[in-house]
Amino acid sequence: MGFFRIRTTVDERPGRLASLATALAGKGGNILGLSVQPDTDGTVDEFVTDIPASPEAVRAALEAAGGRRVRIVPATAHELTDEPTRTLLLAARLRSAPWRLPEILGELLRADDARWVYGASAVRSREEDGDRADGEALELPDPTLLVVPVAPRRSIRLRRSGLPFTLTEAARAARWCG
Repeated sequence: MGFFRIRTTVDERPGRLASLATALAGKGGNILGLSVQPDTDGTVDEFVTDIPASPEAVRAALEAAGGRRVRIVPATAHELTDEPTRTLLLAARLRSAPWRLPEILGELLRADDARWVYGASAVRSREEDGDRADGEALELPDPTLLVVPVAPRRSIRLRRSGLPFTLTEAARAARWCG
């Protein structure tokens, strides 16, 4: 059996979550954890599953059930921790060691890397946007990189391969740093 974290975006319509759960059950999957997050173009459903099917077969089943941008990464038993309890434990650690904010924020968002960044690399100036010539394409941000401002010219840069950060996660991180 494979233990996976699966994330997919679906249209915000009744029955979409049920369709995804049915697709996972059709592949012999057991849903052990579920998170639902609003996003700009639908709802992001994230499952922690124990499933015997290959990631490719699971991806095809979820796409047939209406899932978009399906991501499947290996999961660990650590990811089954009750989220409110995990968040409270991290908050207690932060209170006793606030200088460890990048490490704790990285744990909260399950980032591969979290570190302080300072100076010009910590902020994107408005002048940079003004320097773009008319008609020049605006470069889209890297969805696996999240920069969270903490103070003027000081931020935390988080990176996570495999699962792009969602708007909900970005808002959560901003609240922890605000």
